[in-house]
Amino acid sequence: MNVLSTTWHQLVRRRLWPVAVLLVAALAAIPVLLSRDPAPVAAPAAPSADSTAKVSDSLANPVIDAATPEERSRRRRVLGIRKDPFTPYAVKHPKKVKKLKAAIAPKVPVVKAPSTPKPSTSPSTSPSASPPSTPGVTAPTTPAKPKPKQYAKGSLIVRFGDATSDALPRFNVPKLAALPQGTADADPLLVYMGLTKDRKKAIFLVDASLDPTGDGDCKPHPSSCETIQLAKGETEFFDVIDDETGDVTAQYELDLVDIK
Repeated sequence: MNVLSTTWHQLVRRRLWPVAVLLVAALAAIPVLLSRDPAPVAAPAAPSADSTAKVSDSLANPVIDAATPEERSRRRRVLGIRKDPFTPYAVKHPKKVKKLKAAIAPKVPVVKAPSTPKPSTSPSTSPSASPPSTPGVTAPTTPAKPKPKQYAKGSLIVRFGDATSDALPRFNVPKLAALPQGTADADPLLVYMGLTKDRKKAIFLVDASLDPTGDGDCKPHPSSCETIQLAKGETEFFDVIDDETGDVTAQYELDLVDIK
């Protein structure tokens, strides 16, 4: 009794006593339900005579009808050719086929062409003699293509001269050449020193009496321009300044046309 009482008190405290009551009622109802007799099952109805007659008639009719004489005489369209499925395929021997073709092919007689006699060469008419020339007719001559002009590697094509002139002379300037040209005895204004490391700009040594202005880059500084670097297509102007008076005595223009 202690076990039942403690269990009941725990269920009441936890508010589970309705569940316990339902479980006890279910346990009590199960034997009562099992003791009852089951309800009698109704026997299946016997098939009627009409239904049996319909089934027998459907079984009596054949599924496939026999072909009529008209359908047998009509031509059937079948893809391919008729062949007995039990006969094996004929194996063709390529060697025998080639032999049969060679035997059947007609043999064509080979007719040799008649040989033509070689013409006799006399001392007066030798095959190496040139054909007679007709007077007044000259053979057309193709003009020789002019050879392309070659320049030294690293040389320049420039235009240099007086900036006030209408056209500047164009000439080739090799390395260590002076500008203007023909100033070997006098002090040159510009000296071509070579190309930069990337070979895209030409370096010119600038005289102290020149004041450059234009597209070039002055090195080491624009205020003290010892050398100037010009790229292809750039132009630079040089003013010649008198040391005593500070006046501009002349102006030169340098156009870098191409780098070879």
